[in-house]
Amino acid sequence: MSFKGFKVIVGRLQIRAMRQLPTGIVPACQSDAETYHVYRRNADGSTQLQHTDVDFDSAFTYCTGLQRPTRH
Repeated sequence: MSFKGFKVIVGRLQIRAMRQLPTGIVPACQSDAETYHVYRRNADGSTQLQHTDVDFDSAFTYCTGLQRPTRH
């Protein structure tokens, strides 16, 4: 069974909780997270790392600062 970890989508960005293991950086649940990576989600389904923060609030603030306002 594969564990996907904690993710939050903010517009076209995705915040992922991550932790360091001896084998490398892996997805984590929110309570085990050591860092939060921000990825841009592309139209083709791929993602690109944009930013890394040590806490969720900083990562979320980074994401909301990059979003364009939407007209309704």
